[in-house]
Amino acid sequence: MLSGLLYSPNWTFVDKILRDPQLVDLEYFVGGGPGHDWLAKVVRVEQQKYLGPRAKFERQFNEDPKTWEVFSDNFYRLTVLAGVERLLTLRQAYGGLKTRFTFGDSNTACLQQIFNQGLFKGYFRGALLNAFQFLTVWAHPLVYSRGNGYASHYLYSSLFELITYPIDTIKTIIYSDVQGRYKGAFDVIEQIYARNGFSHFYRGIVFKLAFNGTLIYHLRNVYEQDYIQQLISTPLLAIGYGFLTIKTRLQLASTDLSFQQTNQKGRIAANLFAQKTPFSIYRGVIPFLLLTDFFHYKLYALYSSTAQSRTLDEFLVQYKHHIGSPKHENLWQ
Repeated sequence: MLSGLLYSPNWTFVDKILRDPQLVDLEYFVGGGPGHDWLAKVVRVEQQKYLGPRAKFERQFNEDPKTWEVFSDNFYRLTVLAGVERLLTLRQAYGGLKTRFTFGDSNTACLQQIFNQGLFKGYFRGALLNAFQFLTVWAHPLVYSRGNGYASHYLYSSLFELITYPIDTIKTIIYSDVQGRYKGAFDVIEQIYARNGFSHFYRGIVFKLAFNGTLIYHLRNVYEQDYIQQLISTPLLAIGYGFLTIKTRLQLASTDLSFQQTNQKGRIAANLFAQKTPFSIYRGVIPFLLLTDFFHYKLYALYSSTAQSRTLDEFLVQYKHHIGSPKHENLWQ
């Protein structure tokens, strides 16, 4: 009896209190009615396929992201693709390494050098440092600049970059060490500090901040689908990638791994642009694009209010297409 009352069109007030109004409207639209419990269950399951993920994103947009959720959303980037980060750094460092003549100048040759050290001591070496840096430099600005403009985003990301940049320097040295000259992060800190002082851990910071500016600008345009601005941001990012390569070389200069010295800062940058191979500054661009697709795009969708709205609307569009086209669009609002 009660079931019949709840499914009766005459009891719309009870429906609104006890049941999901959107679900009730959808049942009547697709032909449901009294006694059709199976239809309500099917529609509920279909709802969860699209509205469940939408609710998760909406909660992330309006609440502080949980560290575990940020990690799990980028799980592959921090685990399976951990070695790709090392490959990228090794390719960028190649021209300044003392060991560059012992292996070929290619992604394959550098990857072989990494695996020669083993799986955990090679491919996954430095992965914990990389994860820690990611969860500080990239995750925290998400909390403070979420939904704001480019200036706010860049300001907060730069602030956390300045705080954790020494980790980036240590990570770069470990990534570039294919002969095992350093035992680990603490050994790097001890040797570099004794040889060059604390200032070494901040070498190349200006170039890294310049690169971050071009990357953030481009990815915001990608997620907002601003194709006109992408015509500007794409070449700027290409220039910014050169800054990233210079940053890597400066971090390695005056260490046991590099033949370059940090008192040659201008020459390091000039040599990169003057080498016989015109595109030598773009070594590592393939692993860089791979990391960008699997990592940065996933995270940067949360920064822009325009990107947030577009991300949420995509689930509704998929839901509409899957169920059918209702007579009134306001049923989906």
